[in-house]
Amino acid sequence: MTVAAGVVPDSADAEASLRDVLAAALDANRELARLAAELREENGRLREENARLRAENAGQAAELERLRADLAVLQRMVFGRSSERSRPEPPGGAGDAAGGQDAGTGTGRTRGPGARAGRRDYSHLPRFEVFWDFPGGGYCCPECGEPFTLLGDHWSAEQLDWQVIVRLAAHCRRRYKRACSCRVPATVTAPGPPKAVGKGMFTSAFIAMLLTERFTAGRSMNSLVKGLARQGAEISPATLAGTCAQAGALLAPVAEAVTERSRGSWHLHADETTWRVFAPRDGSGPAKWWLWVFPGPDTACFVMDPTRSGAVLARHAGIDEDTGQLTADEDGGPRCLVISSDFYSVYQSAGKKADGLVNLYCWAHIRRYFVRAGDANPAQLGYWTAAWLDRIKDLYACHDELMAAWNGAAAPAPRDTAAAAARLEEALAAWDAALTRIDHARKKQMAAPGLQEPARKALATLDREWDGLAAHRGYPMIGLDNNAAERMIRGPVVTRKNAGGSRNGDTVPNAAVIWTVTATAQMAGLNLLTWLTAYFDECGRNGGKPLAGPDLDRFLPWNASPEDLRTWAQPPPAPG
Repeated sequence: MTVAAGVVPDSADAEASLRDVLAAALDANRELARLAAELREENGRLREENARLRAENAGQAAELERLRADLAVLQRMVFGRSSERSRPEPPGGAGDAAGGQDAGTGTGRTRGPGARAGRRDYSHLPRFEVFWDFPGGGYCCPECGEPFTLLGDHWSAEQLDWQVIVRLAAHCRRRYKRACSCRVPATVTAPGPPKAVGKGMFTSAFIAMLLTERFTAGRSMNSLVKGLARQGAEISPATLAGTCAQAGALLAPVAEAVTERSRGSWHLHADETTWRVFAPRDGSGPAKWWLWVFPGPDTACFVMDPTRSGAVLARHAGIDEDTGQLTADEDGGPRCLVISSDFYSVYQSAGKKADGLVNLYCWAHIRRYFVRAGDANPAQLGYWTAAWLDRIKDLYACHDELMAAWNGAAAPAPRDTAAAAARLEEALAAWDAALTRIDHARKKQMAAPGLQEPARKALATLDREWDGLAAHRGYPMIGLDNNAAERMIRGPVVTRKNAGGSRNGDTVPNAAVIWTVTATAQMAGLNLLTWLTAYFDECGRNGGKPLAGPDLDRFLPWNASPEDLRTWAQPPPAPG
């Protein structure tokens, strides 16, 4: 009885203990399940964060690769050598007739890198003789003192001497007294020098030199002031700026005549660049204006405008801003205009809207896209870029032959008519073949997978501008690129880099006037110093007023006489 009574309580306690253990185990199991759920949820969040970080890392890697490519392109643009070679053009627009030959020596030998050019001929320059002798004249025997007899002169090699002379010209006007009893003035005074600027202190030659150095050579006003001071002439910048403004007013009729002739051209190049104005008329502080250039067959027109909109092109090209159509020709008939340009949207928009306006896009620009693609990834796109440059090079060669054949077929001799026509047909076939190779390559590569992004961008640009690039076939007399406008605007760009821009809005149109006149004169092969001096002298004879009528027509290159053109093409005479 005692043993049994002792067993029953132990079983109850054991059962209660097992229940407690089971309950604790269930609680622990539930806690573990909760922790497992939290861990699964945290694991999911970590997986999502990992995927996000991986995507972000991939984006950063792609951005880094793009920045490296852009850096390589910018380094090539800023510090690298140009991949384009400019063809030397002799003054007066002689074109390729003497391309690559040394016009100075007349020997026909090619000048340039690697060529044995020799020295140029400077016999046309003023010559002065300097005689050298021993101190005291003559020479004596160092032993006995017996004088040597004169044997003759020995002329050594000639040297070029460069002198900048700022001198004061004192003009003395002769006066005469009447010696008869006729009813005429008792005294007369000889006419003085012509003064383009009535109360100015500078001669016409000084003004011509000032405009040439300031606007053509691109020197800043500070550089001019210091350069004159080194020659002993202390002149304030305000005086020089005022003289430039007065000279620009005298040249305004010439610029208007150039602009009018440019607007009547059937073909124009076009380009634009930024121009800084430090104090605009509205007083709003520094502003960014735009300098436009429109070179034609024998003119170069510069336009300054606060905007880069199509209104500037419309005003110069004669496009109605409301309808977008070209204005009628002088005889009332439809007008045609060909514009060579880059891919700026203003030119594209004008070509799409205006009937009779043809866009010719620049092959040199599209070539630069392929060069930059190769610079962005030389390891993978080096051969690809080289192949595209070869295709474009072949196209240029075919166009050179097409242009020569077209010129030969324009007015051939009667016995050469058939040969000229056959040559033109062959040149057209070669051009079509070269263009077809480019067309097939761009379509095939655009459809290929795995193309590098820089290459894809270059091909996308080629595809987008294809119509304007292929349109050159119908105009073999026009070059494939817009380099004429880019070279024309290079002078003002140098001025912008040296001077920073224009002081205020009043000087901006004056700069455009002077560039229009000087660039057009240079296209005609004129010496700016000689032509400007002659023009300002004539303005001085006109009472310091701008020329008009026949007096003005005489100085327009397309109206000037052959004798005047030959005279103005020569350097100014040496000072007496």
